[in-house]
Amino acid sequence: MKKRITIGDIIIAAVMIAWGFTIFYPFYNTVLTSFMTEAEFLKNPFSFYVKDITFDAYKEILSNNKIPRGFLNSLIIVAGYTPLSVILVSTAGYAMSRKKFPLRNIINNYFVMPMYFSGGIIPLYLLVKNLGMLNSLWPIILLDAMNLYNMILVKNYFYGIPDSLEESARIDGANDIRICFQIYMPLAKPILATILLFCVVNKWNEWYNPLLFITNTKQWPLQLVLREIIGEAAERLETGGISEELLGLETFSQSIKMATVVVTMVPIMCVYPFLQKYFIKGIMIGAVKG
Repeated sequence: MKKRITIGDIIIAAVMIAWGFTIFYPFYNTVLTSFMTEAEFLKNPFSFYVKDITFDAYKEILSNNKIPRGFLNSLIIVAGYTPLSVILVSTAGYAMSRKKFPLRNIINNYFVMPMYFSGGIIPLYLLVKNLGMLNSLWPIILLDAMNLYNMILVKNYFYGIPDSLEESARIDGANDIRICFQIYMPLAKPILATILLFCVVNKWNEWYNPLLFITNTKQWPLQLVLREIIGEAAERLETGGISEELLGLETFSQSIKMATVVVTMVPIMCVYPFLQKYFIKGIMIGAVKG
């Protein structure tokens, strides 16, 4: 039998459509603004289409010779940080989820304490300096590799795996390392995919720690390079450093900012579809179990 459509269904559908539009439109407007001229943007900043498309904002960004190096540095950071963090977080989560692990509660509290109290920026900077890692990508890769929030998600997910699997494996002679990597890890694909996505997004968008520890512009990740381009473009446009003939009255600060956002989003948008089927399941189970 066909389900009758009630007024409640219509209201819920209308609310969800409105909510979806509210979420989608800022991204859509960001892309449109990156192709707008200043005159068109000032006339209608919330337009649904672009009359006179211009690529000058992207030319302004991509013509900078620091962009390829910034992309490479960001890829190196993500490629180094992500597997390291996933391994540390997953193994620590497995250990913390074992009921017979010695001093489990004490160690767990030791892990959680830095989430509330940190040593501060100055001690962290001095530590990185004393280790000789200034002006390198190492502090960006190593810092926060043991992400406590992600570890808690993994630990809570492992709580939901039946203990009978571990008991059966031990009867067959398996040790903790084998149980962790051959039994628990394959069953934890949803939460591991979620953690992997968190790691990629976290390091791809990071700019504050590189700003603190890297002064050599050749070592800057993409976010710092784009930040510099936005600042320089805004300064030149405000002071009239670029002639109207060179700009063609096309490039303006807002379009450069939006083009920068688009350039930053594209790599993440390419990664997300491959992890989407695991993401929602992993974050829900990891957040509520335990």
